[in-house]
Order: sequence, then C-alpha cells, then structure tokens
Amino acid sequence: MRINVPAFAVSLHLIANSFAGIPQTPATSPGAPQRDAQAVALLQRSVAAFGSVQPSDSTATGSVTITAGSSTTQGTVTILTKGLAETSIQFQMPNDPWTVVFANGQANKVESAQTTVYPLELAASNQCLYFPLPYLSGVLNNSDYSVRYIGQEIISSSTTNHIVVQNTFNSTPNFQFLSPFSYADVWLDSTTSLPVKIAMVRRFGGGSAPNYPFAVYYSNYQLVSGVRYPFTIQEFVTGTVWATATVQSVAFNTGLTDANFSVAQGTN
Repeated sequence: MRINVPAFAVSLHLIANSFAGIPQTPATSPGAPQRDAQAVALLQRSVAAFGSVQPSDSTATGSVTITAGSSTTQGTVTILTKGLAETSIQFQMPNDPWTVVFANGQANKVESAQTTVYPLELAASNQCLYFPLPYLSGVLNNSDYSVRYIGQEIISSSTTNHIVVQNTFNSTPNFQFLSPFSYADVWLDSTTSLPVKIAMVRRFGGGSAPNYPFAVYYSNYQLVSGVRYPFTIQEFVTGTVWATATVQSVAFNTGLTDANFSVAQGTN
C-alpha cells in the first residue's frame, strides 16, 4: 500500500512543526547569500570524495521496501539523474507504479498515466536526494546558496559535520518567495566527507499549508566506474522509516536526455 502524499501530508502537518529533532524551514527569506568558508570547504571535500570526475548522468536500480503504517510492500526503484538539476525516481510496486520527476525547479508526479503538477513551493524540495552528488554540486556551484557550518554531531554512530544550505534566489528576484522552501540540513562524515544524512521539510505552500519533514540516510558507499554511490538508502518521514532501498546496479554517462525528465510547468 503506497502513501497518498497529499492526504498523508494533511494528516502530518499538525505534528510536523513540533516533532523533536527534525530541522524546520525558516519562515522568511535569508536575503543576500552568506557563504561560510568552512562550510564551503566541507562541501568541496564532500563532492571530491565521490570521485575525481562528476558523471553527466546516472542510472541506478534496486529493490525497495515501503512501510505505510502496519503495511509493508516490496518492489523496485529506478533512480535517474542528469546534470545538477534533473532527477527522476520511479517506484514500481505491485499494481501501483509512480514516478516523481524534477527538472530545474519544476516537479511532477506521474501515476497511472495521470500527471500531477506540483506547486513551485513543493517542487523546491522534490529534487531526488537518493544520489546526493548532483544536489551537493548544485549547491556548491550556485552562488545564490547560503552555506553555513553548524558543528560536529553524531549521526548513525558516525561523527559528522553539520551544515545548513538555503537558496536565496538572490539573482532571480521573482523567485525569492521560494527561498524558505529550499532550506536543508546536511551531515557529512568527518572521516570520509561523504553524506550521512540530508533533511528537509516538504511544504505544499506558505502559511498553514500542509507540510512534513523528511530525511534521507546513506550508507554502504561503493565505487562504480570511479564514482562512489550509496547502495543502502533509507528515507524517513517524521522520524519513521518509510522507504528502504538497496541498490543493485549503477551506470554512469549513459546518454540520458532532457526527454527523460520532461515536466509540465507549475505555478505558485
């Protein structure tokens, strides 16, 4: 049984803002970007830790277990990325496949040939994080992002460096209203520099619109064609595991095109 995201979010938003240990999105835009030198250096080390050359695209497939309440369903997952800002994640569950496609700030959900166009506020947190390299590289290479070092923390028995990132949209004033929706917490292993956890809050709009916190945990990194990829990925929703993915195959630079990440345009 798959979670119906809109309905699920409505039931969660009453508790999401008070859930202990889950970072919350700031209420206002941070203004001009502030790039902490220590945080930028940590991001640079993390991106370098994945490999000497960043792939132009990636395709990963594996098995996935999704837990919704007392129901557990097993299926397969396909994770696609292209460049720094195009992703697609497809869950092929028994009799119920669905895909979330993200491309350059727009996002769609495709289910049973029906496309749902996400509002821009929700799209801002829907870039697939299962392969975190494109996201981290995008933050590092976009001068509109504020990057700030928080300190060292223990996550999943690992000592990590905690940083927070947020797109200020400083160079695109028409989109600055989206800045609060782009806030993310990132924890990098202090020894390997690879991501251990990335957390955000998915929000369906401003004000009292439904929202829910989620976090992605990474482990079992393996070197494939010179690039490190997490072969065990867990996604948590409000602190409870929702999906556990075990990657079985990864390929890079296979020639994915924009057609693999086609989205209908959304509005605020």
